[in-house]
Amino acid sequence: MPLYKKFSDHKNNHLVIWNIKEGKQELISALKQDSSYNLKLSSIKSETKQIEFLSILKLLEELNLTFDDLNYDEFGKPTLHKGFISITHSFQYSGIYYSKKKIGIDIEKFRDKILNIWPKFISKHELELFDFKSVESITKAWTIKESVFKAFGYDSIDFKKNIIIESLKNNKAIVRIYKNEFSENYLVDLMKFSNYICSTAQIMD
Repeated sequence: MPLYKKFSDHKNNHLVIWNIKEGKQELISALKQDSSYNLKLSSIKSETKQIEFLSILKLLEELNLTFDDLNYDEFGKPTLHKGFISITHSFQYSGIYYSKKKIGIDIEKFRDKILNIWPKFISKHELELFDFKSVESITKAWTIKESVFKAFGYDSIDFKKNIIIESLKNNKAIVRIYKNEFSENYLVDLMKFSNYICSTAQIMD
């Protein structure tokens, strides 16, 4: 089965990425957990989205978790009784980041259309860090902000105003996010594979 990447570090952070090559029935047959996920699966109308969901269930099993361990908060963010979890999928890849600290993950495929929307989420200061003519560079900016947004856990966030990429060097970014008077700082690691970028964000002490 195409488990693309599985990584754990000394801080007890766990990253798993799945390269989706299976069909729906093949993924269902490969699952080891009971069928408590069926109600959720049947509520998903698109078969493509069903396959994404099933690949996430396979990744949960790689972390010794099941669908029953997941809950969702009022903003639709996945939660666990113990620890923090973040989920992403983009075309042929899905991923989970799991930790004892607040974390977020985002995978994005390189697509030209991002060059038309970068002014909506990149500030003038951040243009010093990115090449606005490069799909790869601008996709990095988006995934950095999206991963931090998912870790932060609050809605009504202006990506251009409220998420500030303060530095980017050697595929590591320092990011500040705030809402009203509340702010947090995150360290973001970036990884490129094929024509995708993956950003993983973890709250800084």
